[in-house]
Amino acid sequence: MKKLSVALLALVIALSSASCTMNDTDPYVAPQETLLKKAKLKRDASGAYSVDYVVAENTVSNKRLDASSLTNEIHLSKVNHNTEANLREDFTLDNNKLSIGFIDGESGKYTKLSVEDENIKFAKGESKEFLKTYELSVNEDGTILLDFEVKDNIEVDFQYNDKKEAYEIHLSKGTTNETKFSRTFPKSEDDKPVKLDFVNHHKLYGKGLTAEYTVSKPVIVVDDGTSNSETILSAI
Repeated sequence: MKKLSVALLALVIALSSASCTMNDTDPYVAPQETLLKKAKLKRDASGAYSVDYVVAENTVSNKRLDASSLTNEIHLSKVNHNTEANLREDFTLDNNKLSIGFIDGESGKYTKLSVEDENIKFAKGESKEFLKTYELSVNEDGTILLDFEVKDNIEVDFQYNDKKEAYEIHLSKGTTNETKFSRTFPKSEDDKPVKLDFVNHHKLYGKGLTAEYTVSKPVIVVDDGTSNSETILSAI
């Protein structure tokens, strides 16, 4: 009986030791850090574009142009020294289009901002559209904050176009005194790109007739994943 008890005790100790060994060797996968904390796309009154962005500690950025897609890629990677958290890049429209892609070297996440807009410089600094300036912020949680200013006496109406799957900001001449607006848009539930479309309403007068038409500028696509926002812009 004593020998049986000793054998049973030895078996329990052996099993406990094996369990501890397995737990000690279980791999621990640390959550991947997102290097891009926030990105803000800006267009000023002159039509110039820029991006202000915030990165994690010890993160460096390297900007390069992808010649095949004409995307301005900003590669983010970790280093072992202190770095600046608040960064800025200036951009210009190429054939009325601009694409900016953030590539996270740690998580592999790809965040892309695509714009189609009028080049005000080629329009002799005078745009016929009603938008003056805008700032679009992409937050770490995927929500989008849009702040914008319109010209005097411009009515603003927010709509969602189910067919285009786009948030539309309709601008038309009116009598309002309000010029500055702000709106937050949620992250897409199915990880599709979020499309924002400024729709300018115009009228043509002649020989007693009035014709109405719209111009969609700028059009902004925020792809906070891996979808192809260029496909959406090319369909406009």
